[in-house]
Amino acid sequence: MLEAEALHREAALLSNKLADFADNDVECRRPFVDQILAIREQWKDVRYEIQTGQKRREEPTPKPTTASQGLQAAEIKLELQKTRVNISKNEKKLREQPDHAKASVWATELARLLAIKDEYEDQLRLLSYETAKRE
Repeated sequence: MLEAEALHREAALLSNKLADFADNDVECRRPFVDQILAIREQWKDVRYEIQTGQKRREEPTPKPTTASQGLQAAEIKLELQKTRVNISKNEKKLREQPDHAKASVWATELARLLAIKDEYEDQLRLLSYETAKRE
C-alpha cells in the first residue's frame, strides 16, 4: 500500500510541474507526460496486486540487443536480411508518421536494429576473412 501511495505522490508532483511550462510547449512537456503515464501504469500494477494478490500482467521479455553468436555464414546472411527488412519498416514508419505517439518506440527499435545489423556485418566480414586466410 505504501508503494502505491508513493507512486501516486510522485505522479502528482510531476503533474504539478506541467504548469511551469507554456501551454503550447509540447516538446518540454512530453518527457513529463511520458513519466506520469509510466508511473500510473506501475501504480495500476501495484493496486491490482494488492486487490487480487496476482500480477496484473506478465513482464514483457526484452528483445535481444546483440546479434546471435556462433552462426554460420548462411545463417548470418539470413538474419542480416531479416534485420534489414525490419530496419526498413521502422524507417518508413518514422518517415511517414514522425509525430506518432509511438515514434520514440520506433526510433529506439531502429537504433537497436542498426546495432544488430552492424554486428552481423562484422561477423560476416570476420568469417570471410578467416575463410580467405585458410585458402
